[in-house]
Amino acid sequence: VSLLRTMGWRLREAKCYDESIAVFRRVHSMRGEEPQSKRDLALVLTERGKAVKDAAMLVEAMKLLNSAAFVPSARRSGRRGNDFQTSVLALEELNGLIAWCEANGVKAEPPPMDAAYRRDLPLAMRIVMSWDVDETDIDLHVLEPGGEEAFYGHRRTSSGGFVSEDVTTGYGPEEYLRKTSEKGGYKVMANHFASHQQAIVGAATVTASVYTGWGTKDEKMEILSFRLDKPRDKHLVGEVKVD
Repeated sequence: VSLLRTMGWRLREAKCYDESIAVFRRVHSMRGEEPQSKRDLALVLTERGKAVKDAAMLVEAMKLLNSAAFVPSARRSGRRGNDFQTSVLALEELNGLIAWCEANGVKAEPPPMDAAYRRDLPLAMRIVMSWDVDETDIDLHVLEPGGEEAFYGHRRTSSGGFVSEDVTTGYGPEEYLRKTSEKGGYKVMANHFASHQQAIVGAATVTASVYTGWGTKDEKMEILSFRLDKPRDKHLVGEVKVD
């Protein structure tokens, strides 16, 4: 499953959406109880559905995100667990997708949900980082244009950046958010803190999805990826410039 998930992510990065969807459908059939599997399939359905404005595909993505957000998982093990954080991000992404459909005139009926969980949360920038090795602690760091670094030990920056809680198990995800943008370059970095697996595993690939104008009509996305070889390594995944 781990290799299939990695293949799906690489196909998504190459924008081979049909092939990526097929891979993540297989992962979902094997690990359907995991919020991660639901969210992975939902993300590629979202990106493909947005590209062609396919309402049926976007409705399927909404249902998967709703399930990832609200259906309890046996693996969910506290606030720093992979499944818990995945459920939080899935709710954000469900709201963002509903808002995008409304802004772009796509008639995609969202699943029933309590009004308390429905809120438009447009963002100037959103960076979401995941990795392809289970039971691994990798930390997202973002160096802002002004030189301030956002990470789990310094979650809120003076210019308005915010990093989610540290995820110490599973595949992530961790995210960086900004309501307003600051012009200049943002360096996206990953610190391979530790692996909790008893078996010997190889390098981990981190994938960072960078959104600007997230949850709006003008939303744009690019994907950055990097291979981390050893625990305790910190590397630049990529840089994003805002004009």
